[in-house]
Amino acid sequence: MEKNIGLALDQVIPGHGTVPLSPYFFWPRKDAWEELKATLESKPWISQKKMIILLNQATDIINLWQQSGGSLS
Repeated sequence: MEKNIGLALDQVIPGHGTVPLSPYFFWPRKDAWEELKATLESKPWISQKKMIILLNQATDIINLWQQSGGSLS
């Protein structure tokens, strides 16, 4: 697991905390970006615009992780 990064989504419910929307997807073990995209597409209440924003954020996190040599600590 030292050479992988896990991505997961939670939904923030104001005044109540968070609710998990997805399991953890581990990259580069699997294509976490594609798995995340498929999960978002299965949630009809998530708009296309929000889906793009979330996928772009996932891309930024993966790129940052790669640039750091696999360590964000």
